[in-house]
Amino acid sequence: MQEVRALLDGGSTSNFISQQCMTRLNLKREKINILVSGLNNSELTIKSRVNATIANRGNIYETNADFFVVPRITDMIPSQPFKVSLGNFSREKLADENFNIPGNIDLLLGAEIFYEVLLPGQTNILNTKINFSNTVFGYIANGSIPVSSENKPHCGLIKDNVDLEKAMRIFWEIENVEPETIKNKETIICEEHFQKTHTRDSTGRYIVSMTFKSIQIV
Repeated sequence: MQEVRALLDGGSTSNFISQQCMTRLNLKREKINILVSGLNNSELTIKSRVNATIANRGNIYETNADFFVVPRITDMIPSQPFKVSLGNFSREKLADENFNIPGNIDLLLGAEIFYEVLLPGQTNILNTKINFSNTVFGYIANGSIPVSSENKPHCGLIKDNVDLEKAMRIFWEIENVEPETIKNKETIICEEHFQKTHTRDSTGRYIVSMTFKSIQIV
């Protein structure tokens, strides 16, 4: 077992692991080809998946799950260090003692695990927008920190080659050969017309003359 830093996301239907974390844990990967979508309809093709067991300290809680492998899950969280006084709450067990210091995220745990690890109990830190929710891992920090002119709002979404992936997918869909179907008379005529009239220009594009359907006006 190795200690990792995880982000809990109740809105995600999948679990994710960073490439770096997968390598560190020496997990066996399975080749896949799955398209996942996220914020603002961004899309990313997932090429591999791993299976791993996660547990809390003491192994009181343990579960096995599949994880999609991605180059990175998000930027560092939080985006910058901040100070917060926990008061009497400092005696409670925290899942991450360094929650206020920027650090890499190794895992993203989706909705299936998110609701499984929650326990009763939530505390708000006075004069802040930071809450602590109780989980099997200890109390986890959530909420937001004050935004100033120097500290701009931050979204940690990682978008690696999304436009390229999407463009390539559309390209292959356009070039994909349709399965063989029973051809009617008009389809046969169209194919014959194509074979007789098509040419290619300097860029490799096909040029075909317009087809006209003859009709008889009575």
